Amino acid sequence: MKDRIMASVLALGMAASAVLAAPATGLAQDKLSASIGYYPGALISMPVLIANEQKFFERNGLAVELVPVASGPAMTSAVASGSVTFVNNSWDNLILAVDKGLPVRAVAGSTVKVPFALLVRKGIALPHLAEGYPGVIKDLVGKNWGVLALGVSVHFMAQTILTDAGFKASDVTFLAVGLPNTARPALQRGTVDTYLSIEPLPSIAAAKDEGTVVVDLAKNQGPKVFHDLGYNGWWASTSTIKDKPEVVARFARSLEESYCWFSKPENLDQVVALLQKYVKVPDLSEDAYKAMVKGLLPTFGPDITSRTIDTWSKLLVDNKQLGAPKTRRDVVAESARESFRCPN
Repeated sequence: MKDRIMASVLALGMAASAVLAAPATGLAQDKLSASIGYYPGALISMPVLIANEQKFFERNGLAVELVPVASGPAMTSAVASGSVTFVNNSWDNLILAVDKGLPVRAVAGSTVKVPFALLVRKGIALPHLAEGYPGVIKDLVGKNWGVLALGVSVHFMAQTILTDAGFKASDVTFLAVGLPNTARPALQRGTVDTYLSIEPLPSIAAAKDEGTVVVDLAKNQGPKVFHDLGYNGWWASTSTIKDKPEVVARFARSLEESYCWFSKPENLDQVVALLQKYVKVPDLSEDAYKAMVKGLLPTFGPDITSRTIDTWSKLLVDNKQLGAPKTRRDVVAESARESFRCPN
């Protein structure tokens, strides 16, 4: 009898030790559910893809469903309607959505640099290329500049590249050519001479000798206003933020852990392999794909700085898309970090 009591005490002690040793953000928690919108075939959704594959969501007590969403407007609609818990979208779209009264706010950052590059098609003479920005823009005056669409942030960014270099927006012709999959043929045919693009098109153009990147905003080339500027982040509805704060907290924590993992140089090969599973780019060799991913990694981060929101807000006001500026407090949840560093 005495032995059985002693064994029971030991078992209880071991159980208590196991509970104390369990991580605060692990399987000891009850699972909470969330759905996450991501852009299929796009590198910009990398943080959630890695968080899912590396089980950071699971470790933080989230059971997630990844939902493919085709575009920024569709992302806005999905989160505002409540059909998806979290979405990835740009800061200018968030500011405009809040200005229109939509019940959405940012809960985590995704990029800390603007991941766009100005690509010039093959066949355009670039005598000032070696000068870099702003000198190289002289070679593009009078040309056709391709953009995703007219009257959107990418159009305004391209205009800023031009005007910051000392020229007028009217010194070129802006043409809407859609996403990179339709912009590439437009460049090949010579319908447009430039295109402001995210990866992988710039890397494809370099690999296939179809064009040259003359301004890489991700490398802090171009107008200073875009240097170290966040571009997009993760949103939730105001009802989710209010009624499900633990879901929001676990989601943000998972993204931070994802960022800290994929930022380590020793994990690069695993990051590349994971992305190749979701984002296949047949036009790139293994080495070119790896170089592209390595170059992209510094553009990501969970911060949402006041400067980021202020800058995009001013850009919208300057282009008459927004009547009055919005501040970080207007569009970002109180729980979202302004700055973040990975633990040592």
